[in-house]
Parts: sequence; structure tokens; C-alpha cells
Amino acid sequence: MEALLPSLKKLWNEWQLQALVLLSLLLQVILILLGNRRKYVNKIWIKIIVWPAYLLADLIATTALGILTNRFAYHSGPLDAQLELTAFWAPFLLLHLGGPDTITAYSVEDNELWSRHLLQLAGQTGFAFYILSAGWTGSRVSFLTIPIMLAGLIKYGERTWVLWSASSEQRSKDSTSPHHNMFESISDFQDYSNISDDKLLQVSYGMLEMAKCLFVGVPITARETSILPNHQEATSNPLKKIYPKDAFKVTEMQLGFMYDLLYTKALVSYTPCGIVLRLTSFLLTSIVLVLFSLAPHNVHKYSKVDLCITFSLLVVAIVLELYAALAFLFSDRTLVWMRKNNFPSISRYITSLPVHRNHRWSNYMGQFNLLSYFFNEKPMGFRGILELLKINEKIEKQRYATYPQVPEDLKEWLVMHSIKFRDMLKKGPEDVKLMSRSARGAASLESFLPNADDQTILFMSCFTEFHQTIIIWHIATELCYHLDHDYFTQKEIRPSSSAETAALNWKMSKRISRYMMYLLAISPETLPSSGEIGHVNFNRTCDEGRIEIASFDKVGIQRERKHKIKIEASKRLYERHKDSITEKSQILKQLNGSLLSLGCVLAKHLIESMRDGPEEEVSIRLIFFSF
Repeated sequence: MEALLPSLKKLWNEWQLQALVLLSLLLQVILILLGNRRKYVNKIWIKIIVWPAYLLADLIATTALGILTNRFAYHSGPLDAQLELTAFWAPFLLLHLGGPDTITAYSVEDNELWSRHLLQLAGQTGFAFYILSAGWTGSRVSFLTIPIMLAGLIKYGERTWVLWSASSEQRSKDSTSPHHNMFESISDFQDYSNISDDKLLQVSYGMLEMAKCLFVGVPITARETSILPNHQEATSNPLKKIYPKDAFKVTEMQLGFMYDLLYTKALVSYTPCGIVLRLTSFLLTSIVLVLFSLAPHNVHKYSKVDLCITFSLLVVAIVLELYAALAFLFSDRTLVWMRKNNFPSISRYITSLPVHRNHRWSNYMGQFNLLSYFFNEKPMGFRGILELLKINEKIEKQRYATYPQVPEDLKEWLVMHSIKFRDMLKKGPEDVKLMSRSARGAASLESFLPNADDQTILFMSCFTEFHQTIIIWHIATELCYHLDHDYFTQKEIRPSSSAETAALNWKMSKRISRYMMYLLAISPETLPSSGEIGHVNFNRTCDEGRIEIASFDKVGIQRERKHKIKIEASKRLYERHKDSITEKSQILKQLNGSLLSLGCVLAKHLIESMRDGPEEEVSIRLIFFSF
């Protein structure tokens, strides 16, 4: 073993630079091929590949630049051919630090690190220029380093500028109320029953400014109140006339545009300056490849391995540029530009090509059932090791997450209730409008609660912290579903068509409730920040739920009886807590810990409301929509 270590060390010292350069090149290929696919591929494997590749890409390129710098710093005497050729690799590492067009940020928070990238841009550029000057021999290879250096600076500068533009502070400054071009694009509708995807795409892009406002939490009315009536009229009328699937497709397109703005180089790629820079970078790299291939240098003075790496860097850089150009050509924004500038025939030709498959999202929605989590239905192995690594909680939550396809009836419901909600804001009294904008779900609760006592506790759930509202309503929804499970799952026992509608409403409510719980448990960064109390509420609720469920299960649960036992345990859980809280002071005290009792009490009030009112009018999903 002792004799082997010096050999391995020597081997690493000789080939570490080549290995890191090739690894950096491989990471660039992975990122450009898979970086944008995570927008519509909802599989764990793509996260396992893209996340490490994104984190390692900058580290590997920076380390390679550092090794190059050290080699030239400690080299004395005339440069040999191998060192001269490795100096030619430094600009390519700048290209790699610039990253591919398909991914500039893995998460929204990465955009906030633009100042760090700006500092790195200055530092790594300084190292690259030092390598260029230290490795300058006046040969053709040295002169060919200059164009690649310019291309690398363009790429790295683009990335830093895009990160700055996508930061929350800059997006807040740039967010404005919807422009009138949005209304112009919507007013172009003639035939509402047969609208092409190109037209829907144009309308979606026209409404993009509104989406930008919503993503930074800026109310549209806060920017330009005079435009709100026009906005409601312009956006609600088409939604009433077109098919719900087309209206939902507009939302899909808007989310696709926002993804590109937040996570890719779309902010610069689709500008005239960005196009010029892209062409410049491509031409410079292509010219260098041609001149390097035709250069009358003595091939024997260079290592064959180093020559292969050099040609690989050049060829892959050009191929990646071509791939980015094709992605640019087939993108939604390019199609919008063609439509706007009267190139509809070209747009239709591009969309008709078999290679054109512009996926905008996965069409899957996350689901998380807190009661299943209480039951510990999926015991986790290697718990001790995972706890030691501090990842046991995260992995356990992922085991309970499911990803069913979004059904068409849910899409239709979202569109229809969006229209109803807009009509309520437009036609309702001022106090209802104010309530709808300030209290989550309050206006919807007002529409079917029969007495003031119910309103008190239900309104308290709406005026709590957002994460507390999600947990309380999720528990109540699941308990209501289990308390009358046969009614919601067996058509033959429903007495009327209105009951059929009520059952469909509860089915939708369950889907939306589990989706909101999924966001809270798996992707809390997508929700308003709850701080430490959010973590405390979730953990204490889960701990209390698991302890109580365990106390009910005095006999072993057989697999074939598991579902019935879950329903029975839910009923016993409900009976134990439904009358545990009667005063507001108790509610406020309970908000600091487990929320299980509040969920059970809320379920009781919902059940009483359903008994007192028409079944088809009581819909928890409307309250979830109002949140």
C-alpha cells in the first residue's frame, strides 16, 4: 500500500489538469442537455444528475484555472510545447464558467448570488489573463487564445448579468402593472371556439407582465388602479368564451415564460444585444477551430492526449452553441416574435417539424397526505445512518410524496372558479372585495356559513399564518373525507345528482388540499416564509398525530384491513378532539404548537355546515382556491 500511494500521487500530478478539463467539459454537456428538462420531467433521477452537475461545474472549472495558474507561477525558463498548449485551455474554462443557456440558476435563491458571481468574474478573468500573458510565445496558438478569451468573457458576463436581472430586488423594480399590449392581444380574438396554439401563445406573452407582478408579490392594483377594471374585463371575457383547457394552456405558457426568465439566459438571449453576442461567440469559436486545424504547427511537439482534449474543447463548444441556437429557434418566445412580426408561415412550419416538442411542464402535481404520514405507512430503513447524516426527515417526507397527473376536470374547475372569483370582486360590495384581498378564503366562507359561531372559528383559520392555515384545512379535509368515505366513493348510495356534484367537489378538495400540503412539506420555499414556527407546527402536529394513531392501534394492522383501520382511526381521532377547543383564547394558544386539535374542530364545523346547507354549494376547494 505504501508503494502504491506515491505512484497514484505521481499519476494524479501528471494528469490532474487534463482530468479536470475533461470533467468540466462533461458537466457542460450534462447541463445543456438536462438543465431545461427539469422544467417538464418530474423524476428524481434528473434532480440527482442536474443538481450535483450544477454545483460542481463552477468548482471544477475554477480548480482547473487554479492549477494552470500555479503551473505558470512556479515555472521558470522557456516554455515547453505542452505548457504552451495548456495555456490555450484557460479561455475555455471561462466559457464553462459562463454556463450553458439552459440553466443559470438551479433555484430562485441562486439569482441572489449575482454579486458573488461578479466578484468571481473579475477574479477568474484576472487569472485567465495572467495565464495568457505568462504562456505567450507569439505563436499562432497564442494569438488564437485571444478570440476564445473574448468568447469566454461574453459568456461569463452574460451569466452574471442574467443573475442580476433575475434577482428579487431587480424584479421588484422592473415589475409594472399589465401593459396595454396585453389588452390589444386579447382584443384580437375573433373565433373563441377555435383558437390556435400560436394565438394562445401570443396572448400568454402579452399577459406576461401581470405574471411578473404576481411572482414578486406586487398586487396589480398597487401599480395602476385605473387599469384594474380594464384588466378584469379583458382577461375574464375570453376565459368565459374559450374552452377551459385552452384557458389553462395560457397559464401553462405563462409559467413556461417565467421559468425561462428565472432559471435560464432568456433575459439576454432574446434581446438584439444578446443575439449579436451569441453570433459573435459562435463565429469566434468557429474561426479558431478552422485556424487551429489548418495551422502548420509541428504535431509531434504536442502530446496526442492534449491535442485530442484541445479539439474536443473546440468541437464541443461549437456543438453546444448550435444546440443552444436550435433551442432558441424552437422556443415559445421566438414563435411569439415571428407571429408579431408577420412571419406566420415560418412559425407554422417550425411547429410542424417532428423535432419541435416544446414541453412546458410535466402535467403532474405533487400530493402529500398528512394522515398517511401519521400512520407511518412506509417505515424507513437505515434510520440511524440517515439521522447521523441529518437527512432522515427530508427523505422520509419524500417517501410519502406522490405525483399523479393533473386531471382535466381539475383544470376546468380552476378556470371556472377563477371566473367566478373575478366576478365576485367585480360585482360584490366593497367590504367583500376588501375581505377577498386581505383575508385568505374569508369571502368564500362568508358565502355558505350559516351562523356567527361557525364564522368565528373558520375566520380564525383564515387569519392565521399561511402555513398554519394549510395544515388546519388539510387535516379537516382529510377527516371529512374519511368520516363519510362510503358516501364519496360509492355512487349507488348517493341520493341525487346534487350529491354527485358534492362528491366531485370533495374529490377536488382532497386533491388541492394534498397539493398545498405537498408544497408545505416538500417545497416550503415556494410559499411565504413562515420562519421557525412553521417547522415547529409541522413537527409537533406530526408527533402528536403519530402518538395518537399508535394509541388507537392495539392490534397488529393487517395489510388487507389497513384502509378500514385508517378510516376507523380517523373517526376516533375526530371524536377525541372535535370539542376540545371552544374559545378564541384556546385557539391562539394552540397555534404555538400542534395544530391537530384545530383541524378536528374545523372538520366538525364543516360537517355541520354541510348538513345545514345545499350539498352542491359547500365546497372546500373554493376556499383553497381563495387562499
